[in-house]
Amino acid sequence: MATATTPVKGFLLDEEAFRAEHSYKLTPTNLKGAYAVPAYPDSFDPRTASQADLTRHGLMWRKPRKEDPPEMRAAWDRAFSRKWLEKDRIVPELHPQLGVTHHYRGAKPKQQTNTSYLTRSWAGAGTKTGKWTSVIGYWKVPVVTEPPEVQGTEGGWNSSSWLGLDGFFGSNDVLQAGVQQRVVLLPPFNIPISIYVAWFEWYAPPQVNSPGYIYQTNIANFPVKATDQVYCGVGYNGTTSGSITFANETNGAHFSITLAPPPGASFDGQSCEWIMEAPDGGEPTSSIPSFSPVTFTTSFACGPGNVSTNPATGDILNIETASGKVVTSTTVSTDTAVIKFIG
Repeated sequence: MATATTPVKGFLLDEEAFRAEHSYKLTPTNLKGAYAVPAYPDSFDPRTASQADLTRHGLMWRKPRKEDPPEMRAAWDRAFSRKWLEKDRIVPELHPQLGVTHHYRGAKPKQQTNTSYLTRSWAGAGTKTGKWTSVIGYWKVPVVTEPPEVQGTEGGWNSSSWLGLDGFFGSNDVLQAGVQQRVVLLPPFNIPISIYVAWFEWYAPPQVNSPGYIYQTNIANFPVKATDQVYCGVGYNGTTSGSITFANETNGAHFSITLAPPPGASFDGQSCEWIMEAPDGGEPTSSIPSFSPVTFTTSFACGPGNVSTNPATGDILNIETASGKVVTSTTVSTDTAVIKFIG
């Protein structure tokens, strides 16, 4: 049965009803359908708080139990081993990049083994079976430079490091967040410069009244640069909303947002991913730059019934150019995926 927040013909049909369905405060951002979750006070300690108090402050992460996988406990301990200060919490300033997407597109991945594939745009690790409701990971933003390969038709070399839910092996939507890393040639002498920006996207096939964030949505006031250590968590709140938490461990900036689902969002959670990507389907539109190794650590995904997965139990993906050259190398171990440039 459709409810006030079910995106049947439009988008976010009743904002007040949507906000009332959440037990924590939501603050509007500059973009309709995207709400910031206010910071919890500096006196609040998530490590000792009750589950009810965590939820009240918009921390939807369930506290680990004895029977949970050790990587879940490690991730919890790492996330709250430092003090995330109120003064460093931002209300994101959001700028959709119309037409720029990160869902998997193009030819079907080329299977090398039962768990290894070649694609035109994605390198990293992902699961293609399951029912996943949340995914997390840490990584160091890579240094990008001009590679031997020619630039894409969009100009320069383009990449994104991100994690997300859905979007692979037949899924038509994806909720994801990460960092874009570009190399462009500055005229008149074609001097290469590198540009970094944090972003998120909840892609679903465009419809009338789809929100701007079905495309890459840049977070203009979230400071990020090469070698910064970042944390990201992405999740589905039932079939009511999506959530993204992003933190920069290097400079302390952090935020959490809750998103109204775009029309057509399925919440399937049939895949989860940790990816280094050439956006917009890769070549010829985008060509991936040379990059320092991207290492996703303390990485795992959870689903109903306390099930979990991590990069070691998923599939390995690498990027093959249109000329047939494999330009990345991915290795995985428990809670870790390492993607290297070998072009």
